[in-house]
Amino acid sequence: MKFLDGLSPEDQKYLASLPYKVGVYISHAEDEEGEVDDEREISALEACIRAIANLHDDQPVVAEIFEMTLNMQDHWPQWEAKSFNAPDDARKAIAILTANTPEPSRETALKNFKQSLMEVAKTVAQAYGEFGQFEDDEKQTGIFAGLVGKITQKLSTKNDANNPMNISAGESNAIAELRKALRS
Repeated sequence: MKFLDGLSPEDQKYLASLPYKVGVYISHAEDEEGEVDDEREISALEACIRAIANLHDDQPVVAEIFEMTLNMQDHWPQWEAKSFNAPDDARKAIAILTANTPEPSRETALKNFKQSLMEVAKTVAQAYGEFGQFEDDEKQTGIFAGLVGKITQKLSTKNDANNPMNISAGESNAIAELRKALRS
């Protein structure tokens, strides 16, 4: 029997909604003008959910929840509208998992679920980030735009997307709120 089969349909949906809500919550924490940042963040969110859903047998509860998230993509627009409550929703999801996961696997399942949600948050935050602003500068014409492009090319590395400084203040605050909720 799979873990989710032992839960009510409401609890199943609630757990499945959280990975997507967390990603959108982080994405909306710092919203730049235009659609480029939103598109990158949502693509990163979907890729992250898909990757976690394909985890090995060592994290079956998490993999099952994230697989259900993917299977319920038709609910994503509704979940997006409710994403502003992601930290509170995380608290409730942890309570659901705690109440329904049998020992001795409870502690491992909780730890893995929390880590997976934080991975979603960080992945979305780093999908566009602070370094995204330079891409627009490089497309401009003129001496200054060329200079900015050369300087940023020398200073940046191929791993800018993974650089912790690539997360905006708003995203960092949202991640901190989520982390606090997952610890309570």
